[in-house]
Amino acid sequence: MHHFAFLRACLQGLDVRKAWERYLAFGEVSNHSRHIERQRALLMQRVLREAQALNLTLAEDERITAELALLAQAPQGPGATALPSLDDFAAVHGLDSDGWSEQDLLREYRECFGLDGPTETGLPSPAAAVSNSTGPLRALLRIEGLLSRRPAPADTLSWWLSPVLATRLREAGIATVQALAQTANVHGANWWRRVRGLGATRAQALLDWLKPMVAHSDAALREDVLHPPQRRAALRTATLATIDTPPRWALVPWERLAVPQRLAGGAAAPGLFATRMPNHLGAHDDRQAVEAWLSQFRDKPATLRAYRKEVERFYLWCLLERDKPLSSMDSLDAQAYRDFIRQPPASWCAAGVVTRDDMGWRPFRGPLSPASQRQALVVVQALFDGLRDANYLVGNPLRAVNKRAALTASRMDIDRSFTDAEWAFICAQVDLEEAAARGRGQVPAGAEQRRLRMVLELLAGTGLRLSEIAGATTASLRSVAIGQEARQAVLLTVEGKGGKQREVPLADDLAQLVARHHADASSMGALPSPAPLVCTLADAPPRWVATVGGRAELQVRGAGGRALGASGLYRTLKRFFKHIAAEAHLIDGLDAGRFQAASTHWLRHTFARQGAAAQVPVEVLQQALGHASLSTTTVYLSTERFRMVLELEKLHRRRKAG
Repeated sequence: MHHFAFLRACLQGLDVRKAWERYLAFGEVSNHSRHIERQRALLMQRVLREAQALNLTLAEDERITAELALLAQAPQGPGATALPSLDDFAAVHGLDSDGWSEQDLLREYRECFGLDGPTETGLPSPAAAVSNSTGPLRALLRIEGLLSRRPAPADTLSWWLSPVLATRLREAGIATVQALAQTANVHGANWWRRVRGLGATRAQALLDWLKPMVAHSDAALREDVLHPPQRRAALRTATLATIDTPPRWALVPWERLAVPQRLAGGAAAPGLFATRMPNHLGAHDDRQAVEAWLSQFRDKPATLRAYRKEVERFYLWCLLERDKPLSSMDSLDAQAYRDFIRQPPASWCAAGVVTRDDMGWRPFRGPLSPASQRQALVVVQALFDGLRDANYLVGNPLRAVNKRAALTASRMDIDRSFTDAEWAFICAQVDLEEAAARGRGQVPAGAEQRRLRMVLELLAGTGLRLSEIAGATTASLRSVAIGQEARQAVLLTVEGKGGKQREVPLADDLAQLVARHHADASSMGALPSPAPLVCTLADAPPRWVATVGGRAELQVRGAGGRALGASGLYRTLKRFFKHIAAEAHLIDGLDAGRFQAASTHWLRHTFARQGAAAQVPVEVLQQALGHASLSTTTVYLSTERFRMVLELEKLHRRRKAG
């Protein structure tokens, strides 16, 4: 039925892309204009072929020979047929004039054909319209009545969906309409992750198509399948906000925890190491002291989140595992916590990523890596240092704990960088993708690839961190005169770790990439001033948010300054590396596994390794990378294996010759 609706719309003059998006986009993986036109032509050929076969089986007085001839001769290009009269439109769409006013019919007519309002000449005249009795629309309508039917549960999906999409579903074990419904019901709203290249948007369109067909069958779609997990989470949050849930003594998030007075560390039961004197935090118990200490990081959201997570884990452990207030922790307790985080019990670990208001929330998701263990202990030590300095505690029990004991030594793994051959392959893949790119909506052809190239070159050509380029704007760029010759150079000022600013020079080709990207971005809409260094090329998707009254609603997000954040950049690069990994195994000398494992930090290591190989002075590398310690930068110098092997081979040959 959707196929015939698409063909009817094309014959009626509706823009072929609008007709496609309205009736058939749910079953396809491409929305390119050439693909749409090809599918329209193939669909019309299929209708004519099957109608001709059916025609041979009909009685003489029921045959559709005239309709077939008329439909075969109808203009085939999109929008080639004149718009129908209002009467024809009502008849074709089953809009009974007795039940519809002329005003309602006009509204439906304009919506169908994308008309904003009456034109100067009004609606098409009957003479210019398709004939009521023998026009292509009438012919298609009669053939539709003979051929069309609703999909049945046992139907093969290839009958209704594009070959590419049907093949991908079949590879995931989904071959029929019923199997599609059952898969969605079994695996929930994220069932589409099992299907290669499907995506959440296309999956939702498929479910919208599927829902009415299985509504009254055993495979009817469950409500939790039809709504995205984000909507359920927002609805749960909104509902819980309307319920007055008292804090309780259990393994729950900090804000929902009821602490017994004997463990609170207050005046009624002070901790063993509490000073019992006024403190600079104005705290009267342990929780207030910890919250006051954390508040100093409120201007650094990322640091605050990381510290709050570690402090919350430790505070819950003090109360629930050691049965002590935080202000009574001693060095033996601190050592016990070090052992605890190596292998937290299952009761302290969540099965997956859950929200803080979920009953399944837990402080951990499993054992911590050596680096995470060290980070946890460093944060807790910083907490105790802060409480001691504020005169809340008399000492720091973490001082007696060796935070490196039994932990793998930290080492900067510069092997996680790209070789010259791998970098050449990356650049070649970007070139290929840009050459094959086509425009998508308002996005100019190749704009996404040009942005990708700019980000890759910025990270590998300057050594910047991902967060540094994500936070940079055009105000961070300035042109300066260098040296006695007053040669012009472009400098980019970024804010690194600890809020320290530094300047890095941009080569001319890098500055040109930035300018080209901004030209692409501004062609889609005015950019703010100053503009982000890396801009979005599409509007942010709407998201489900909790509202008052226990409701959830879809909130359309604004442009947000048009900045592509660090998480968006990270996902973009990871997708690209995984994508090109499939091509890397075809080239001798390349390891596809390395591209699968690659991340944004590989590009920073690549810059440092190439700089060391080019014998760039170490203090220059240190300044460009923003390393606080020179010893961090010298790691790249001391591990230039290739150069070291060559030089030592020279020494070996000289000794032999002597």
